[in-house]
Amino acid sequence: MQLLSHYRDSLPPGSPLRDAYAQPAAAEGGLLPAAGLIVLGIVMLASGGILAGVAAVLGGGDWGYEIYKRSEAADAARAAWENRRIFLACTEQWTP
Repeated sequence: MQLLSHYRDSLPPGSPLRDAYAQPAAAEGGLLPAAGLIVLGIVMLASGGILAGVAAVLGGGDWGYEIYKRSEAADAARAAWENRRIFLACTEQWTP
């Protein structure tokens, strides 16, 4: 029995199992564009564009929340991968 990450690192560089046992990818995207949309909405609200400003603030908030949820899910998948074990006799995997 061995940590999956250690087993993967011990495989030769050309092994097809390196890709199969690879760590899940990190979430793509950042919160900066969503924050920029929120700031743009606040500027629009201050300059008198109430409907467009509210739409931009709500859209930016929703976009930021979706990015945050994807990031949390990716972090949880990566943490679970770090804790996975592999039984070397049959290559069965499990998380304790």
